[in-house]
Amino acid sequence: MPATAAALHHNHDVAHSFSTVALPWTTSRPLALPKQLGDGIDIALLKQGLQRLMACEGVGAVILFGSRPQGTARADSDLDLAVICREPELTSQQRTERWRTYRKALGPVGCGVDLVLQGQADAARLASSRWHVMKDVARHGVVLYASL
Repeated sequence: MPATAAALHHNHDVAHSFSTVALPWTTSRPLALPKQLGDGIDIALLKQGLQRLMACEGVGAVILFGSRPQGTARADSDLDLAVICREPELTSQQRTERWRTYRKALGPVGCGVDLVLQGQADAARLASSRWHVMKDVARHGVVLYASL
């Protein structure tokens, strides 16, 4: 292959590896929980907590990811939630303050909670990254609520 053609082929491969991922949280949905989340979760407490979380400033979407939606959770597995905020980006200070506010609003759910926060633009950009958790959120996450 000529050098120019090889370079074009290489550039196509690089561009293809960073292709856009569908963002399931961009479609509005009312709060809905999967029928089965595994052992160790109090569904009533979780639903109440999610309703409080949805009422917090900036919450645009809540996505469940990790072992629980995949059906591989154990009784001691945590609950992995991504919150997409309405702002395009969050400063470090906003992320820290919101994490505290959102975690407090969620309250106890019967297991540990891993809460990930991103602004809309950052979430979209990171969903295309090979190495960021947002790629897993975009590909395998279950949208519990969205209103962006």
